[in-house]
Amino acid sequence: GKGFKFTAFDYSQLELRVAADLSGDEKMISAFTKGLDIHALTAAEVNGIPVEKVTPELRRRAKTLNFGILYGMGARALAEAAEISRDEAEVFIEKYFEDFTGVARFISDTKKFAHDHGYTQTAFGRKRFFTEISSSSFRLQRELERQAVNFPIQGTAADIMKKAMIEVDRFLREEKLESKVRLLLQIHDELVFEATKNTPAEVLEKIKSIMESVWRGRVAMRVEVKGGGSWADLQ
Repeated sequence: GKGFKFTAFDYSQLELRVAADLSGDEKMISAFTKGLDIHALTAAEVNGIPVEKVTPELRRRAKTLNFGILYGMGARALAEAAEISRDEAEVFIEKYFEDFTGVARFISDTKKFAHDHGYTQTAFGRKRFFTEISSSSFRLQRELERQAVNFPIQGTAADIMKKAMIEVDRFLREEKLESKVRLLLQIHDELVFEATKNTPAEVLEKIKSIMESVWRGRVAMRVEVKGGGSWADLQ
């Protein structure tokens, strides 16, 4: 709109932060607490090298591995995504679970819980049921196990985003700012607003603070704020 600009609030590595928190993995929690590059740390761990020796290519593979583990990616899929051999992918996954024991334990415990109870749930208690997880079909069972592990992480991230939208909307209404700051879109882990060009910086800072505090766990949420005349020009 005329007289407005885009302001985007983007959760930084939301699902990985949630995974660190839910799994209680000390290495991941420590990395986020210290503000370290989680992908570089993973690359260093699985390759047995110092963080400063991690190349962009090793970091790229580790990033694929970090997200792949959360989504239940097997060696074949990881090999294709990271453009490495299947043997290398198998070693990567094995080494990952040796280094990030909290994540390995979380995956194992979550699968067992799903088989015992028929559901998994988010940190907020929202449940998703997997009634056929003990199916005689091996393929179906493995697919539902993958979904059961992923749901607490991706589902909690989704809950955080929805709670953030509700709390920010409440703030804008209470402060009678609806004509000056308007929520337009949610795009993955990002909220895009239209704000007047003279919107006080403290209003934007308050929105950031609300988003970072809707869920307080062992790993702090971090939100990056960017502005610009178009979505492509946000900086």
